Amino acid sequence: MDELSRKPCRRCLLEDMPDEAALAKNMQELIALLPDDKRADEDARLSRLAVCRTCDHLNRGMCALCGCYVELRAAKKHMGCADVPSRWGQREGVKE
Repeated sequence: MDELSRKPCRRCLLEDMPDEAALAKNMQELIALLPDDKRADEDARLSRLAVCRTCDHLNRGMCALCGCYVELRAAKKHMGCADVPSRWGQREGVKE
């Protein structure tokens, strides 16, 4: 299947889209630059991304509700899902 006839990837993270490899690499570099006290632990990040992969609002690595790149949002400790109620549960240190 050629590049133009392929449907855009919905419910995909940047890391899952080969044509977005450079952007995914930049996103990982940004996440690595987050200070430890601002970065979610790996289990929380992966759990959040698993939820995002099943969400109807995920579109080409971005949340259709808030416009964020979900990989970056999931890596930030005090962020939550933009949906109401949050699909990630209560954010640490933040009352819903």
